[in-house]
Amino acid sequence: MMHDLVLRGGLVVTPQGELLGGVAVDGERITVVGADPELGDGRQVVDLEGKVVLPGLIDPHVHFGIGDEDTDDSMREDFRYDSRDCLIGGVTTICNTTLIENSPLDELFHRALACARGNSHVDYKINTVVTRRNQIEKIPGIMAEGGTAFKFYTGYVGEQAASFGMDPNGIPPDFFLQACELIKKTGSHAFASIHAEEPTARGVMVDRIRARDPEGSLVSWSETSPDWAESLQVHGYGLIADAVGVTMYPVHVSSRFTVDTIRSMKQRGMNIKGETLAAFLCGTADEFDAAGLSAKAKVQPPIRRDADREGLWAGIKDGTISFVGTDTLTYSSRYKGGVDFWECRVGLNVQVADTLPLLWNEGVAKGRISPVLLAKVTSENAARQYGLYPRKGVIAPGADADLVVLDPEQEMTLGVHRYRGKSDYSLWEGKRVRGVPVATIHRGEVVARDGEVLADKPKGVHLSDRLPG
Repeated sequence: MMHDLVLRGGLVVTPQGELLGGVAVDGERITVVGADPELGDGRQVVDLEGKVVLPGLIDPHVHFGIGDEDTDDSMREDFRYDSRDCLIGGVTTICNTTLIENSPLDELFHRALACARGNSHVDYKINTVVTRRNQIEKIPGIMAEGGTAFKFYTGYVGEQAASFGMDPNGIPPDFFLQACELIKKTGSHAFASIHAEEPTARGVMVDRIRARDPEGSLVSWSETSPDWAESLQVHGYGLIADAVGVTMYPVHVSSRFTVDTIRSMKQRGMNIKGETLAAFLCGTADEFDAAGLSAKAKVQPPIRRDADREGLWAGIKDGTISFVGTDTLTYSSRYKGGVDFWECRVGLNVQVADTLPLLWNEGVAKGRISPVLLAKVTSENAARQYGLYPRKGVIAPGADADLVVLDPEQEMTLGVHRYRGKSDYSLWEGKRVRGVPVATIHRGEVVARDGEVLADKPKGVHLSDRLPG
C-alpha cells in the first residue's frame, strides 16, 4: 500500500512502551504503527535516523487573549501569531480560556470560538471562566456545544478579584457547590478547575513581606503564598466537588505540600486530577532571581524552591500529578520590566515553544521520568480528560496524525530567538538543553521543521467538531 507519509527508522512512544520502527499516515490519520517492514511505502518518506516520535502535545492551560490587552481583538491576534510558537514546540492542541468578564457565559464561549476560528494553527478546546453567580445557568448550554472545563478563580477576593471582573467576594464554597451541581446534572464528563490559593492569608503575607523587602524578589514573592494556602483550597473545594460527584482539577500546582494533599485525597478515592507547569518543574525562585528575571517570572502561585520542584517531579512519577501545562499569557516586557516588582502584573508569558525541550532535558535526560510517562502527562492524560481520546493523545491507528519528532542527542540554546510569535522575551534565555523538537506534524501535515513554521495558513479547529473515534 502506498501511504501519504511514512516515518521510519525511529523510536515511537506508545502507551504500551517504546517501539523501534515508525508510523504511516494517510490523509489526517495514522494508519499503521509498527516495525519498519510493516509500514509499507509512502509518497513522502522520512528517515528518522533514530529520533523519537511522540504524540503531539496538548497544552491544557493557555490564556490567548489575556496579555497586554484583554480583548477579542487581542485574542484573535494571539491565536493568529502566538499559536505559531506551539508548532515549533510540538504542541498541536491547546485548551484556551475565555476572557474574564462579567458577561453571559455563553457569550464569552462563543466570542472565544469566533476569535480562534480561522486564526489558530493548532486545534483547540475552550475552557470557560466562571466569575459570577448569574453566569452558572449557562453551563449546560456550553457543555452541549462541546465545552468541557469550567474554571473558578477561588484564589481571588477583594480588589484583585474586582480587577478580574469578579465579584469582590470571589468564589465562596456555596457558589462553587451550585456550579458543581449544575455540571453534574448534565451527566457528561465535564469538570471544574480551580486556581487554588487561599486569598485572605495571602493578602496578610504580601503586606508583611513587602514591608520587610520593599525592593522585592522572587524568593520573597514565593513566601507570600504559603504552600498550605494552596492545599487549603485544594482540599476544601475538592471535598465539595467529590460530594457532588464532579472531577476537580486544580491548575498549576506549585508546592510539594499540595502534591502530598492530592496524593492523600486520591488514596481516599476522591476524583481529583492535578496539573503543574513546566516552569515549576524546570526552575526555582533562587535560579530565576540569579538570572535577573525578577518580575518576568512573577506568577501566582509563585515559582518556589528546589524541594517543591523535586516534589512535583515525584508527583508526576507516581501519578499524583496528571498534566503539565504552561499557563501561557501573552505579556510583553512592557508590563514586566522597569516597574516596581510588587506592583507589576503576575503571570508568565508565552511558554508553549519550550515545554518539550525543557521536560525532555530536565525529566527524561536526567532520569526523572521515561518517554512513555512524558507522553502521558503532556498529551494522553489531557486527551482523556477532555474527551478526545483516542482521536488525540496517542500514536495508534485511527488517531489524528498529530506527531512531534524529537532528536534526543541534539542540543540547543533556548531564548527569544526561537519564537515565531509576538513574544519579546524568554524566561529561558541562554539555557542549554538536550532534546530538540525537529519536526511537528498536525493532522498529517508537516507544519514545522528545525524551528521554522512551514504551515502557510492556520487550520486549527474547535474539537467539538472532531469527536473521538
